[in-house]
Amino acid sequence: MSKTAGTDAVLARISLVIPGRTITLGGEPEGVPACRLDTEAMRWTYVLRARERWLGSSDASSGREEQATRTLKGFGLKDTDLEALARAPRVVVRMPYVSEREGWQGRIFPWEYLLAKATRRYRNVDNHHFTVMREVVTKAPARWRKSAQPSLLYVQSAPGGLRQAWDFSAETKRLKRALGGIQLIELKDPSWQQLHDVVKQRKPDLIHLSGFDNLAGLKALRDLVPDGEPVEAEFGPMRLDDVLAKEASVPDGMLLAGESSGTAVIGAQRLAEALNAGGSHCAYFVAVSIDNSAARTAALIAAERAALSAVGFQDAVENQLADFFFELVYSQLDQAVWNLPLAFESAWLRARKEPNATRATGVALWMGAPLNEAAFTRGEPAAAELPDADTPPRLLALPEEELNYSVLHNNGRLFRQIVVERGSARPDDWLSVDVELQLGPEQASYRKRFAAAATRFDLTSDVHVPLTAALMRSLQEAVNSTLMVQLSHNDKVLTRDSHRLRLLPVDQWRDNEKDGQWLPSFVLPRDPAVVGAVELAQRYVRILRDNPAAGFEGYQAAPTTEEEQLREVDLQVQAIWSALLHEWRLGYINPPPSYSSKLDSQRLRTPSTILGARSGTCIDLALLFAACLELIDVYPVIFLLNGHALPGYWRHNSFQADYLAVSGDGAHAAMAGAADPNSSASLQRFAWQAIGNAPYREVRQLIRARRLVPIETVRLTEHCGFVEAVESGIDALSEADDFHSVLDIVTARMSGITPLPIVEERP
Repeated sequence: MSKTAGTDAVLARISLVIPGRTITLGGEPEGVPACRLDTEAMRWTYVLRARERWLGSSDASSGREEQATRTLKGFGLKDTDLEALARAPRVVVRMPYVSEREGWQGRIFPWEYLLAKATRRYRNVDNHHFTVMREVVTKAPARWRKSAQPSLLYVQSAPGGLRQAWDFSAETKRLKRALGGIQLIELKDPSWQQLHDVVKQRKPDLIHLSGFDNLAGLKALRDLVPDGEPVEAEFGPMRLDDVLAKEASVPDGMLLAGESSGTAVIGAQRLAEALNAGGSHCAYFVAVSIDNSAARTAALIAAERAALSAVGFQDAVENQLADFFFELVYSQLDQAVWNLPLAFESAWLRARKEPNATRATGVALWMGAPLNEAAFTRGEPAAAELPDADTPPRLLALPEEELNYSVLHNNGRLFRQIVVERGSARPDDWLSVDVELQLGPEQASYRKRFAAAATRFDLTSDVHVPLTAALMRSLQEAVNSTLMVQLSHNDKVLTRDSHRLRLLPVDQWRDNEKDGQWLPSFVLPRDPAVVGAVELAQRYVRILRDNPAAGFEGYQAAPTTEEEQLREVDLQVQAIWSALLHEWRLGYINPPPSYSSKLDSQRLRTPSTILGARSGTCIDLALLFAACLELIDVYPVIFLLNGHALPGYWRHNSFQADYLAVSGDGAHAAMAGAADPNSSASLQRFAWQAIGNAPYREVRQLIRARRLVPIETVRLTEHCGFVEAVESGIDALSEADDFHSVLDIVTARMSGITPLPIVEERP
């Protein structure tokens, strides 16, 4: 055994169990270097958190298969082992548990993804499917005895004002429908002590946790309450804004009500202690219907013997998909002999067929020792299906209450959820959904007619309405609109409901978790003022490049990444700076009014407006400079800091390609933070926007490597030179606590995020 593998004691204690065979990890690798579990756990965790950047690239996706194979071979697996795993109906990853601080590498490692990727070439022959499950082995295995009257404790947690923006009614209906004779016990917004006491008193067989992981809940709360709202953190009372300023330290777990204030941050370990009622109770199964709950929250519930089994999601999951999945799980539990592994497999086989389900890394089932044998006593499972309800088809619609015009422009969602259930309709019947957005004399509509061939239809990502020039022109101020939704069965109208919808002006952008990603639509490279600025910069680029024939050819000026050629790209950017500095002579101005009750909303000026007024805010100037760079085919980015924004650019297109593929020095720097105590701190929900501490480390490394260059465009209003502006940009990005995100404009364009049709006459 190599020295590297030999010192990885955690890896050597993990084994892969398939029917009739146990494969121990940590042996001598063949043909590849030995891999350490901690290093690979952090690397793959970050790669998958950033997967939206590379999922659209066939080259990057196919490369993951080879990388996954090298990692598992670096753990000591051989080709014969991988083939055996591929042929098995299911694989159990068995690991010991001593404490939360020990063995974390094995718990956060994405076993499901890597095992699926590394065995794909064997399974593709006959399209074989297997299921990966996880098992924690403790010194004292958990014990559970089924009650005479089984019960499920349903914990709904939306404390501190979150309930006003969160509706549990659809989930509650699904649970009641699936449970049959199992008694339902509802517990709303409990504190830790209340949860502990109810578990101890009622001793439920099943527990269903629904609500918010700590970080997501605090961010949602920020939009509803003042920043100074008190929060009970694990290390004492704190202000909400102070907790979020250190978001990477917010632990995985569940947000509960506070004992003295409105909200309490409950870590995974502490949550498990409430669910096992101080060691006095062990449930059969805990469903953690919460984002980012697989690596720690569900793991510790099983490890601390709060339940024989627990299921959590590996990152963010659509609410309706989570509700549907757990309804399938509960409907599969037989009242006489419960078989959770079978219910889990059957439910996930069906749920993964839903739209966008495969874009998530999936779910993880954690098991205790008493369930092991059940995992191997059956053959291939079938995908679960819910029985048709003996009721007419129904429409579940939760529309957004407020939308940016940019959301409509980029085919964003009108609904948080819109699902049709066929009920008593026959498979050859026809269902129709009509959606109308009404705004005075203007109306935009959507219609879908389809056969009722499945039990449910998720239309959340499908419903879009066409936009008209008249609608765009009418949105110069926020207006109240009406959204009508109708369901028909065989052309007979069953339901017709209207909902209020507030549309924000064309030039208004909301800097929050929900709408911040649409900022690239405000980069307007075809604005007449941008075209004029580039024309003015022509003489500057000829002077700076000392070439009377020089122009703006973007990256064609740098066929390779030699520094001398990269300098030609820098000089093109400097020419744009010089033209704006000397020809536009800009000043700084405060943001225009947004008339919003929240300070997350700002009306943005177009380049033509900036030129006409000879002034702009920090974000106006950042968007202007980014638009100029996009026009000359130099790839821009926008850095969002707390209360500030500035642009930057990639010195070579290959540097941007490496960034998208999550490879190179920047990605390696980011991976050092993948073991942060919060799984969602650096989750990238959109290909073009990277938020959090890990992306900050990646950005800083890319800047140090002279691949990415930030520019402080506020210095345009202070008549500073280009080099000084770059130095100021680097200084602006010196503090991790100030960093919010980086938006890559070209990636946004590739993802269909296009400039808004805001056209103004050239001054």
